[in-house]
Amino acid sequence: MKVLLTGAFGNIGSNTLRELIKQGHQVTCLDLKNKATLRSAKRFKDKVKLLWGDVRNREDIAVALKDQDVVIHLAAIIPPRSEMEPQLAEDTNIGGTRNLIEALKGLADPPRLIFTSSVSVFGRKFNEPPPRRVGESLQPSDNYSRHKIICEEMITQSGLEWSILRCPAMPSLQDIGLDPIMFKISLDTRIEFLDPRDAGLALVNAASSEEVWGKILLLGGGPDCQFSYCDYVGKTLEAVGIGRLPCEAFGPEPFYTDWMDSEETQRILQYQRHSLDDYLETFKANLGFKRHLISLLRPLVRRAILKHSPYLPPGTEWGRKRPSYWQDKVALVTGASSGIGESTARCLAAKELKVALVARRKQRLEEVADKIEAAGGEAMVIAADLTDESDRLRVVEEVRAKWGKIDILINNAGFAWYGYGADMPWDVASKMIELNVRSLVHLTLLVIRRMRSYNSGHIINVGSIAGSFPQQGVMLYGATKSFIDSFTTSLYREMRGTNVHVSVIKPGAVATELFRVAERQPGGFRVPAESLAVSPDSVAVRIWGVLNRPRRLAYVPRFLWVVPWVELAFGWFIDLLGPLLLRRHPHPAKPALK
Repeated sequence: MKVLLTGAFGNIGSNTLRELIKQGHQVTCLDLKNKATLRSAKRFKDKVKLLWGDVRNREDIAVALKDQDVVIHLAAIIPPRSEMEPQLAEDTNIGGTRNLIEALKGLADPPRLIFTSSVSVFGRKFNEPPPRRVGESLQPSDNYSRHKIICEEMITQSGLEWSILRCPAMPSLQDIGLDPIMFKISLDTRIEFLDPRDAGLALVNAASSEEVWGKILLLGGGPDCQFSYCDYVGKTLEAVGIGRLPCEAFGPEPFYTDWMDSEETQRILQYQRHSLDDYLETFKANLGFKRHLISLLRPLVRRAILKHSPYLPPGTEWGRKRPSYWQDKVALVTGASSGIGESTARCLAAKELKVALVARRKQRLEEVADKIEAAGGEAMVIAADLTDESDRLRVVEEVRAKWGKIDILINNAGFAWYGYGADMPWDVASKMIELNVRSLVHLTLLVIRRMRSYNSGHIINVGSIAGSFPQQGVMLYGATKSFIDSFTTSLYREMRGTNVHVSVIKPGAVATELFRVAERQPGGFRVPAESLAVSPDSVAVRIWGVLNRPRRLAYVPRFLWVVPWVELAFGWFIDLLGPLLLRRHPHPAKPALK
């Protein structure tokens, strides 16, 4: 079969051309001559007939139409250029199609015409249930969709043998095509993906089919290729090493993409072969070393991309969230009756977050809640023993019952014991494991699944520098904090690239009741590091900073980042000290704090 392919060296054109050659058709290519098309044409020059021309020129079309059986008309100016250069777009899209129709009608035996339209002709029907179907009303919302509707009308009224295929999103296999328009699309927008190779197969199969003529058909990837824009753009950005971008960078308005009923088209053309995952694997392979370069320069690349978002204030490209982002966010803070927990809860409430306060001492929690509400914040009190599994379940249920969600989890509850490890009573050890480890893991698992499903949330685990620096006197406490480091790091790496963040805060000594509790446990000693302690407010400020600019790890004070290196370099010397520090306070143990 002799086929004329206009716009032959664009994204869909080149994939259609490969399929035409594969199926043994004789192909004439008509396209503009420029650097991009010349580069693309080199791969096909010995296999096709090349005609450099312009669909706006009737003479070029007349020459190209000679002795053809089918015309596949792809040449068009697409968004965003169609909106930036409206006259050029109209002359090409409408004028070029009109020239083609008139030239075809002037032939004694005109070839059949296949025209690619777009899902955009349906307009923004976000409030109407999907999928879109052929007989629905058309609602143009920009130059491009208006052009396609006019072209469809011209073709259906031309008296020619025609077929119109309305196409969904068909990204290039070579170019990621990041454009500022991406930020104007609501993350809730429905979008259907079609691999450009499958689009090419559909067009070529249509040329050989007897069922397509006189029909408007909907091309789509099928139910497995129907996504929310959030999932679609997130998967794509993850694949190239950029990672998901913050939700607040995207606008509130739905775009004119949608899911389509392509069942009949698939029955006729048998073209749906590739999933989005298949496409992304091929795309990554085509990127080659560039993908590794993107990953290496990821912070700079992300900043450059985010600068194009009109929804992020200046200076937020590095990830700092705008103040309005925090309004109505819900934070669950454990160990909130004093110390780091209290300071963090009050800090978050001052930033307009709703705060759920959790600890054993109800009276102390109510005092903290009163302070928050007196300052204009909103808080709820949940007295619970987090060593009890049923209480942990109750905490999460009560917060969701009141506010419907948990956006932030601050796992702060814990206690310490200072003394000879050999003297540590088992009931104290088991309680520490239950609170410092089991409670933290359980609460994390209770909230992270829903965070992942909504692709939004942040879990901050309060660890300790003791987790990186095993010391005499804090044998089990340091081990629990070391577990928290490992647990957080693993979860962070699993969630990396999504909008679910997991972090660990590693303070040194903090001036809290933890010192008194440690001293009063059976067999416990006074902790020497108390004199070096920083304030709980310092830790709360650091937590707020990590919420605004998510990262895996943060130290308080910041200079403590050197401590793991000290352990690595001088651990042998610390080993020699043995229990010397413990022997400075050989007083008898005091009763445990009730």
